[in-house]
Amino acid sequence: MTTLGRVFTFLVLLLSVGFFIISLAVNSTHISHKTRLTSLQNQVKQLETTNDELKKFTEQLKTSLSQEQGSRQKALAALQIQLDSAKEQLAQTVKELNDKAAVLTAQTQQISETMDRQKLLNSQNETLKTELDKLITDRNDQRRKVISLTDALNGLKSVEADLLAEKARLQNDATLYQAKAETATAALKAAGISDPEDVPPTELKGEVLAVNSNQLVVVSVGKDDGLREGHKLEVFRNGQYLGRIEIRSLKDDQAIGQILTSFRKGYIQAGDKVAAKIN
Repeated sequence: MTTLGRVFTFLVLLLSVGFFIISLAVNSTHISHKTRLTSLQNQVKQLETTNDELKKFTEQLKTSLSQEQGSRQKALAALQIQLDSAKEQLAQTVKELNDKAAVLTAQTQQISETMDRQKLLNSQNETLKTELDKLITDRNDQRRKVISLTDALNGLKSVEADLLAEKARLQNDATLYQAKAETATAALKAAGISDPEDVPPTELKGEVLAVNSNQLVVVSVGKDDGLREGHKLEVFRNGQYLGRIEIRSLKDDQAIGQILTSFRKGYIQAGDKVAAKIN
């Protein structure tokens, strides 16, 4: 029972005693004054005894109440200390939670950025894969083309080898024929006879490169074009006939001719045209 409950119980007991005394006083109105006085004296003693006991009990209650208040103050102080400590811990916990939340937010942002980069990389990988597939396809096509071209090249090499062999044979024949022709021409010249078939190719055309004071003309056609010493070329300019030259010396791509004065119809100069015949 708490101190306050004890106080109320004591007050109820005190009031009960008071009512009891009053009841006795009313009931004893017919008793003699002496008996009544004795009775009252006894009651007074009892009341004094009861009062002393109540005083002692009150002092005990006060002491107990004071002790209880002190204990409560100490308990409240301890609770306040615990509350302050709990508040500090709560503040620290809230701060740690806020820090962790900030870190979590940053990590979430990093994860989001990483996922975006991953999506981009996946897209680029798909693009690269497509391009790689295309490159592989193109490479296979190129490989097939290379194989086909290699086969064709091998065939052409075989043809080239045959053509080279034929060319060598023809060159040998041409050398032989040329030697024979030169021998025959030399023999005809020595005998004072010209070969009526030894004429320049019909379609032969060239250009005068230079003219010197000795009436010698350098032309842009030579031995490779079918010219031979003694061949005669016609010279013209813009369709106007200028004269005839006779080839005296030859190179592979050039020749030197002598202007025949009996056929001269104009002044021959560099840039004029020469041909086997005038159309």
